[in-house]
Amino acid sequence: MHKHVGNNLKMNNPINILDNNKQIELPVGIYSLKVLGGWKVITNNFSVILREIGGEMEIKSKDSFWKIQSFTHGQRAKKIASIDIPKRAKYEIEFLNAKEIKVKKSNLMLLSSFQNYLPTNEIQICIE
Repeated sequence: MHKHVGNNLKMNNPINILDNNKQIELPVGIYSLKVLGGWKVITNNFSVILREIGGEMEIKSKDSFWKIQSFTHGQRAKKIASIDIPKRAKYEIEFLNAKEIKVKKSNLMLLSSFQNYLPTNEIQICIE
């Protein structure tokens, strides 16, 4: 498990969606944006913007067509978007419409109907 100090994160660290202005250094590549905690995810208007620190680049997440389910950090995870990083840099993370995303542990209708949505302050994402 990676540790973070202050606002600086290592890639793949879980990030609470209410924690704007965290910083992450990313090499060039295409990354998956995954929501942790459940497989039933309703994104509504939730999205992520990465702003290059000391530069002018601004990168918006792109919704995924294939919302792949997996396990990461010992939790259920669902890919909701991808982020294309054209330049290695340190970026500041901003979550847009964080209160609109809804997450339940199960996406099976029978199980899901008995579950509550996770509280917004418990929803985390990771960038892999």
